[in-house]
Amino acid sequence: MPSDVTLLLNRYREGDKGAFDELAQLIYPELKAMASRRTRGSDGLGATTLVNETFLKLLSGGDLKPEDRQQFFGLAASIMRQVIVDEVRYVTAQKRSGDEHTYSDTKVADESREQAEFLLEVDRMLELLDKEDPKLARVFECRYFAGFTTAETAEALEVSTRSVERLWSDARSRIAELMSDTTR
Repeated sequence: MPSDVTLLLNRYREGDKGAFDELAQLIYPELKAMASRRTRGSDGLGATTLVNETFLKLLSGGDLKPEDRQQFFGLAASIMRQVIVDEVRYVTAQKRSGDEHTYSDTKVADESREQAEFLLEVDRMLELLDKEDPKLARVFECRYFAGFTTAETAEALEVSTRSVERLWSDARSRIAELMSDTTR
């Protein structure tokens, strides 16, 4: 039986614009919890901003293409990654130009700048990993950038939690290898 998310996505694709509002109300708490796990302790985007920016990108893409709940949350993970990386790029560009304020009113200290540069490097390595093994890349994206739990990642990618645990371990190892290769 299709989930409420799947039914609302279908209604939205069939022209019921009110279905997106219902979808937003239904999934906002889940996305906020995921974003909270990802943004906890960071100086960048807060969870609310991350979720709001994710919704804006979802809407700006035109029609929602995901067919079901799993595809929707997989897409949300990709968009959260884009939002985080875009914010880091913006913040580091502002810092280089001498302006310490971003649209989210955060300041980038030296430690935060190092974290930002590390995050951008991880994103670059993830792009390389995606060319090698897209499934490893999706698991890494869900876990690292979107803050999904093992169970949420398994649902989004339609694999078992055991597979996610194995893929997550493999993905972290491969990203670490790629990063060490670039520093040589």
